Amino acid sequence: MHRTSAIVVSTCLALAARVAAGEPLDVHDPTPRSVFFETEISSEPNEVGQVFGSAHPAAWSASGNIGTLTISAATHEALRSGGGWTPVPDSFDPIVIQIDLTTLEATSAPAFGAIETGNVGLAFTQNVLDSTAVVAYIGPDVDPFICTSQAQVDALCPIAPQFCGQFCIPAAGSAYDEDTGLLNLVGSETQTACDGGQCFGPYDFFTAAGDLRLTEAAVPEPPAPPTLPALAPAGSALLSLLLGSVALRRIRTLR
Repeated sequence: MHRTSAIVVSTCLALAARVAAGEPLDVHDPTPRSVFFETEISSEPNEVGQVFGSAHPAAWSASGNIGTLTISAATHEALRSGGGWTPVPDSFDPIVIQIDLTTLEATSAPAFGAIETGNVGLAFTQNVLDSTAVVAYIGPDVDPFICTSQAQVDALCPIAPQFCGQFCIPAAGSAYDEDTGLLNLVGSETQTACDGGQCFGPYDFFTAAGDLRLTEAAVPEPPAPPTLPALAPAGSALLSLLLGSVALRRIRTLR
């Protein structure tokens, strides 16, 4: 092949690969179609749009001034499974996000799900998320419990030493950015853990599930592990409480 032709072909392939990676979702195109979303996976909930997991399918449609992104119950279930956790059959709701096509602000409907490992179960409700909201969480070095003030965190310190030296950190949502495909809805997730007949909670955690990048249909990627990091730490917190209670009951039994 002529060198010039090879350069042209290489350039075209590079451009094609970049297009295949997915352009930002055109929310003003009302055509119902399959699109993709990615979830932010950095460990710090206050970081917006820094590191994303793999792309997952969703459905897009628009009516009037409202666009709707629907993540199926099956995809929601897949996102939450793994690491020894399996979904409770028929427990997952789809995740539905609506975007105002004038302001590009967005909200999501609540969505429920439940997972289990052995005798331990974890049920959660992803509460209403909103791109106009500001929600604070306890950090940076503990599971992201929701907080309302620094005074609340300081008051927890004598009761639970892990909260000592932590801060009540605000995280703000942001409207959909048509140039980047980034959208950040913030809010809480309510979780309850159960070991047999004994349950703990409900507890409210900051959820990272609303920090998203939306793209037009792209070449599907291989199956990826779960990309909702907020679940694992929060689940660990409840699991620690649960296992601690189990250990205490065993000690009392031995006495």
